[in-house]
Amino acid sequence: MSFMIWLRTTLLDWPLSLLMPHNKKERLKRLILPIAVGTLAILELCGAFSSQPRASIYSASFFRHSEETLPESPSPKWALCIPDHPAVDTWVTRFSERDHRCFQSRLDRARFYLAPAQEIFVRNGLPKDLIYVALIESGFCPTARSHAKAVGMWQIVSNTAKRFGLAHNEWVDERRNPMKAAQAAADYLSLLYDRFGSWSLALAAYNAGGRAVHEALEKSGLQTFWDLMENGLLPAETCEYVPKVFAAVKIVRNPDLYGFSLEPECVVAQKETVPVPGGLKLSWLGKLIGLPKRLLENYNPELCQATTPPKSSSYELCLPTGKKDDLLTCLARYPRPDEKPVSKVADGSQPSAVKLYRVRRGDSWSTLACRNNCSVNALASLNGMKASKPLKAGQVLKLPAGAPSPSLSKVRVKSGKESLSTSICSGKSFSNARQKSVTYLVRHR
Repeated sequence: MSFMIWLRTTLLDWPLSLLMPHNKKERLKRLILPIAVGTLAILELCGAFSSQPRASIYSASFFRHSEETLPESPSPKWALCIPDHPAVDTWVTRFSERDHRCFQSRLDRARFYLAPAQEIFVRNGLPKDLIYVALIESGFCPTARSHAKAVGMWQIVSNTAKRFGLAHNEWVDERRNPMKAAQAAADYLSLLYDRFGSWSLALAAYNAGGRAVHEALEKSGLQTFWDLMENGLLPAETCEYVPKVFAAVKIVRNPDLYGFSLEPECVVAQKETVPVPGGLKLSWLGKLIGLPKRLLENYNPELCQATTPPKSSSYELCLPTGKKDDLLTCLARYPRPDEKPVSKVADGSQPSAVKLYRVRRGDSWSTLACRNNCSVNALASLNGMKASKPLKAGQVLKLPAGAPSPSLSKVRVKSGKESLSTSICSGKSFSNARQKSVTYLVRHR
């Protein structure tokens, strides 16, 4: 079209130029317009000004699918199928090439959590590969914290933590406990799948929130995550987050193919828990059993301070395997260094220090009170508990260290050749009472 305009202009203007004076400058000005139009016409014919697509992380066929495949095949809740979508392949390439070292380091950290976390997800009827949500969220770092104040390996925000029973205060943040948080994440993802009916939408809701995904579906009338992504109806972070998770799962299902190392037998950290009183410093506990404070902090990432929660009567402390009995023995033998004398342990008794005692099977408030010459209420108050709450075997209690431990009073009952010994004890202090043996002959009426 431009070429025709130039040709017409030239044919019309050239005869007129013959009538103009022979001044070179004037003739040059007269020919500027035809030359400019002709140049543009030639360039257009060569395609030099054809439009170019904007550079993107994805290829030109990002949103194109073959007629034989679907972006996401329908699957049951317990199965996680990798969608046939270019976005997933793009992130597989990026993880295995440019981000290879970072992805491998995340896999190395994951080995210590894979087996127990997979057990939690399978027990809840979910795909075991969903645990790799933690790889994308935090790189399997229990103490990770985002700019949005999401905490832990599974990046759970405060409201979600409260919803699924994870405590978080100045002393403890259970979002940083890998397995407790894994259970909460499994419950949340299960709820999201039941709501949206596909794992891609459930993962999008896990990242952006259920309300954002629901509103996008309602306003657009679309049905899949991939349609929402294509139309720009979700945040850019979410549009990349879901393909990232699927790409990570695709890699770990065949790590050798992509140049990664992941041992088939996952290493499970050898841990065991032991109940300890609140308010104990990890440095002191570590000295008792020969462990550095830093190691105890790594084994108990949910502790916000290097101290067991002061207001807790019993806290489940995590230790390396084989250290449980050693710690219990030391706690029963050595009083804590910062323990202060108790003004009144029993009714009318003198001030005394306290000692730690591990509850055995068959122990009760009354038997322990009798054994330590104090009242039930005083003993329960000493431990910050209520006497109505039953004791559990293995629980560690505070007992008056200076109080005597008299044997139980015995009452002997005889009937003919048989004898029966029973032990009796009241909940009151009997420091001034004397134990007596009473013999009584049973008579027949």
